[in-house]
Amino acid sequence: MPWPPLRFRPILSAALLTCTALLSACAPLSWRPGKSPALDLNAAPPDVVLLSVSGRCGPPCAAPRDDWDSLTPRGTVDAVADALAATGLSVQVGGYASNANETFFSKQVLAFQPGFGALVRDLDRMKSTWLAGPNPPRLVLLGHSQGVIWTHYLTRIYPDVPFSLLIDLDGSCTFWGADRATDRPLIPLNYPAPGQPKPAQACDNLSTPAGTLRGKDVVWPNVERNLEVQSKRLPARTSPAGGLPVNYLFDLTRNARPDGSRTGIETFISVREDHSAVSHPNSDALRWVSEHAAQLALSWKLQRSDEVQTGNAPTGTP
Repeated sequence: MPWPPLRFRPILSAALLTCTALLSACAPLSWRPGKSPALDLNAAPPDVVLLSVSGRCGPPCAAPRDDWDSLTPRGTVDAVADALAATGLSVQVGGYASNANETFFSKQVLAFQPGFGALVRDLDRMKSTWLAGPNPPRLVLLGHSQGVIWTHYLTRIYPDVPFSLLIDLDGSCTFWGADRATDRPLIPLNYPAPGQPKPAQACDNLSTPAGTLRGKDVVWPNVERNLEVQSKRLPARTSPAGGLPVNYLFDLTRNARPDGSRTGIETFISVREDHSAVSHPNSDALRWVSEHAAQLALSWKLQRSDEVQTGNAPTGTP
């Protein structure tokens, strides 16, 4: 078959790259743990707990049935954990998939995966143990794509739990309604509490003085700091993290508080990286996140040192 005219070849090449990326991303994979210390609720509390929720797996895999914790084996969780631990703070991590259930079998990685229900279970246990003790850990949330919806939703349905840092990697509500309609819990979900929105409502529009925002764009008052990453809007040469020259999905809405302010919120637009590339550990986006997280961790360590010296360490707050 003859090659198409020259003017069509860049379009064809981009299409082939996209198809190849999507197909390779959904071949059966082997899940592996990261190198950071895993969450151990039977041990003494660390200084920081990093909880991550990965995004939706791409077609042709069947989401949410086959979603999986991709941020852990990718090295993204380790990159953020290393930044937090750079000042000497102890860090434990937990990774979860974009699925409403506590545990489910993902054909994507041929292994059982923890879903959002497991995150709720772990947070409930922390509330009654570590967070109620004299030296509670600081809580950090990390989400990519649909995972951003889950982390914002978690802070919304737990207004009494303080979160020190919320990290958003290009949040997206794409397919959220359809995915939540097909979540099939084997047992009744143990969340949310009465009066709180259901998971299917986590991306609904909310009216704020800053305008109408989706749930993924609202930073609730119990979140101290928010680092928001958005992927590129325009075609651009890629970074070492890879990806495609033309982006296929991106977040255009800046986060805000319910009162319309942007207090404690910082936004970074990664002009070289697409929706997937921003979640890779060698990306411009993760470098920005890691630098800011390390600065925050240093301030937390200094604050904790002052509290220990003065004997004024708070109870039940990070």
